[in-house]
Amino acid sequence: MKKSFRPYIAFLLMGSLLTFSACKDEEDPEPDHEHDAVTTVTLTLTPTSGGQAVTATWEDHDGPGGNAPEIDELVLSANTTYTGSITFASEEEHGDHHDTHDLTEEIREEGTAHEIFYLVTPQGLVTFNKTDKDANNLPIGLETTATTSAAGTGKVRIILKHQPGTKTSTSNENTGESDVDITFDTRVQ
Repeated sequence: MKKSFRPYIAFLLMGSLLTFSACKDEEDPEPDHEHDAVTTVTLTLTPTSGGQAVTATWEDHDGPGGNAPEIDELVLSANTTYTGSITFASEEEHGDHHDTHDLTEEIREEGTAHEIFYLVTPQGLVTFNKTDKDANNLPIGLETTATTSAAGTGKVRIILKHQPGTKTSTSNENTGESDVDITFDTRVQ
């Protein structure tokens, strides 16, 4: 009687192993988007007619939920066209020093999965046009031109979106996941 029972045990063990290994294949996939948190964003606008570059920086070294970020006011001249660039960095504190990791080139290299959006209120206070393209000839937004209108005040909201597999010519600020979403108080004078 013991000999006829052994094949059933072997069958049960094999079934358990197959079931266990089948379950392992259905685990949640790894996130496709692991990178350093953005702690510093610097927008630089240089008048095309010559003159002093304008720089505005947003810094949040301790990340969300800690101290409020430090944000410069963006002050531009009226009726002026600027050549613009924006950089993104991650800074980490390590006791008595901190390391800075420039994320800008990574964003450029992964341009087919990233786009930067510039949303201005009131509309027309500053008009941004993206001038750089990814491998699919779609805009990235690390390089721009910016044109101001008459004097006024408002806000420039900048959103870096991660859009793997979803970036198209009709993508907008609602497409994909936000890597960073910041706002500069803006004065055109």
